[in-house]
Amino acid sequence: MPEITRPDYVLVKVRGTGVCGSDLHSWKVPRPESVGRISGHEVAGDIVAVGDEVTNVKPGDRVGVDTVIGCGKCYWCRVGQYHICPQRSAIRGRTFAQGFSEYVVGPADHVYKIPDHVGYGEAAIMDVYGTSVHAINRTNTHMGQTVVIFGAGPIGLSLLDLVNITGANGIIVDIIDNPLEFAEKTIGAYETINSTKVDPVERVMELTDGRGADKVFECVGGGASPMILKQAVEMVRRKGMVSQIGAMRAGASLTVDWRKLHWGEIDLVPVSGFYHWENDPEFKIVTDLLIKGKLHATEMITHRFPLEKINEAFETAANKKETNSIKVVIEQ
Repeated sequence: MPEITRPDYVLVKVRGTGVCGSDLHSWKVPRPESVGRISGHEVAGDIVAVGDEVTNVKPGDRVGVDTVIGCGKCYWCRVGQYHICPQRSAIRGRTFAQGFSEYVVGPADHVYKIPDHVGYGEAAIMDVYGTSVHAINRTNTHMGQTVVIFGAGPIGLSLLDLVNITGANGIIVDIIDNPLEFAEKTIGAYETINSTKVDPVERVMELTDGRGADKVFECVGGGASPMILKQAVEMVRRKGMVSQIGAMRAGASLTVDWRKLHWGEIDLVPVSGFYHWENDPEFKIVTDLLIKGKLHATEMITHRFPLEKINEAFETAANKKETNSIKVVIEQ
């Protein structure tokens, strides 16, 4: 069991951990640097013990955990932008982002109390929703806009959930029918597009009377990003915005219509993690929405496994075409 080494730290008994696509990247992959390392950055649980300076929570409290933690000393942390701290990955990996274990330890100001009616699995996947609320805030997505989302995975679907809350019209694009049906029937997409059957650029232009979408979000990442970003630029309107959320492969090159970007004054907006917006942490914003029943978090979780079946959980998440999984969680 990890120890509380700082007076502002808390010890959490892990009760729920989401399986993220990034967790699968180091699964069954021979990486010496990953040997012996515990992953899992979507976490919820119970407070077991607190440091001497902790006042916001006490032992026995149920909490959702924000695992995006900076060093607290660099320029970006000092101005409140801890989500882009150069040491973020290393620090979170030594603290709360070890959710596929029994206990985690980290700073008390990164845990948020949840009531009894909120499930641990649902609270754990607020990390996914946190990235999406940051995307909404960073792009100023609002009522009346036409928004296209590439990728009907957990990030894309959580973003669609929040797009609906803003009053914008969310169009979601994927290559698999099952998550598109979920987007339409459960979350309430304005339109769904299977890009293996319909040209997404042509369809979006039809839906917008030739003007183009106000905002386009790329939520797929990996090797698909360059092609999707090309399509995103083609379908976005002049003075519109293209946002990259999916993690692109290192060294990826882009071939897009740079003249349209230039002459149309189209903004390219990367989104990475979450921190705070105005007076509130973005993790608190989505936790409050969850508590009030405004999100489709329960419906998003299609599979739940105990920790001892973690390999089965990873197999289920990795083979979503066969399993029809959307979000997989480990519950203890």
